[in-house]
Amino acid sequence: MKIAKMEPVLEELEERYEDPSFSQSYEVFPDRAYENAKKGLDSIIFVDGKRRSFVRLMTTNGYVGVFSEVSAAAVLWSRKMGTKPLFSPRVPPKVVKVVGFSRDYPEEGEEEKVADLTFKVVKTGRDAMESVDNELKALEAEVVRERLRDGVLVVRDGPAIPDHVFEPGVGPIGLIKNVMLFGLPRDQLEELSRLRKGERWDKIYCERKGKLKRVGTYLKLIDEEGLRGIVKVESFVDEDWKIEELSKLFNELAVTLPSLTADLPIPRLPEDIFPIQFLEQQLSHFLTDRNYMITKILAFHRR
Repeated sequence: MKIAKMEPVLEELEERYEDPSFSQSYEVFPDRAYENAKKGLDSIIFVDGKRRSFVRLMTTNGYVGVFSEVSAAAVLWSRKMGTKPLFSPRVPPKVVKVVGFSRDYPEEGEEEKVADLTFKVVKTGRDAMESVDNELKALEAEVVRERLRDGVLVVRDGPAIPDHVFEPGVGPIGLIKNVMLFGLPRDQLEELSRLRKGERWDKIYCERKGKLKRVGTYLKLIDEEGLRGIVKVESFVDEDWKIEELSKLFNELAVTLPSLTADLPIPRLPEDIFPIQFLEQQLSHFLTDRNYMITKILAFHRR
């Protein structure tokens, strides 16, 4: 890899993903299992990942890349004990150093050396950052797969993963915070704007994906009219009888999730609930310091 230009990444962007649950091909149905649940869940495992980018580069043949680190892990929230990380310095989360390019990057090679560090070359996305985020999503999927064995409901920050089909009691559930509401029909927007704290939409959306169905609904986290505080929950099902079980779980999540956030002037609230913010903060301690890594990469390639 011959580099023509390098510059530090001083400000991280949010992990990017398209909201795939809004589609012209999905159908909306009245939810027969809808009810205002009186009791919420006692415990949830939340899964999320963290990306830290260091240096953006351009090769001599015009391809853009980015040096980054990604990691993913989980926290356990319980009504009695609060939130605790399911990782520690003794059992740390997996951290992967990557250098991302677009999928049309022509050079061969699976690794890029920077002094004593090894970066995995990833080129699965339309651009460099999408390739990095794809690696992050793969790590999150690994953590989801591991935590499904714990017998506690698993909620991942982001869209549902078709690799993990819904099973009653454990999920997994995709929690989508950055809901793309602009393309929804006016009547659905009006219904969602009338929701109050702890309520959910009395309908479900369903979209067929091969042999699976993506099924989801909307919840309201704060007691305010309008669309602020709306999040989406969804999962993939492989058998129709599971849809009713999933809907019952949506009822319980509508009661539980509002208690894990607040309507405060804090960035990303109320949609970015407290356990996920806590998880991201704890994960950040396991990623390499940005200034140190920028200095190391730039010094190595300018020597």
